[in-house]
Amino acid sequence: MKNVIWSLVTVVSILCVNWGLTFLLEAAFIEYAFFTGLIIATVIRFFNSSGGIGSSTVRMNTQAQTGIKIDEEKKEFNPTVVFYTAVIYTILAAIVTFFYYWDYLVI
Repeated sequence: MKNVIWSLVTVVSILCVNWGLTFLLEAAFIEYAFFTGLIIATVIRFFNSSGGIGSSTVRMNTQAQTGIKIDEEKKEFNPTVVFYTAVIYTILAAIVTFFYYWDYLVI
């Protein structure tokens, strides 16, 4: 039940961001659906991973200030239901966008 709630919250959040973009930029909803999903999935992946560029920067600054060597973290990504929901939204948005622009894409 908890996963369903988080999935719904994720989809509603992505739809709100997409609607906000279309309202601000005065465009069709479908034009930004794929890119909104892709950006949000990327942001979720960045914040759910450990051992990336953010961790390396903090580790190097700490080593420089203290002189104590800190072991490097392994890169690890722990996908959550929120990430999977964002990826599924992105895939569905890509499919719908493809069919919406079928006449423009296929000669």
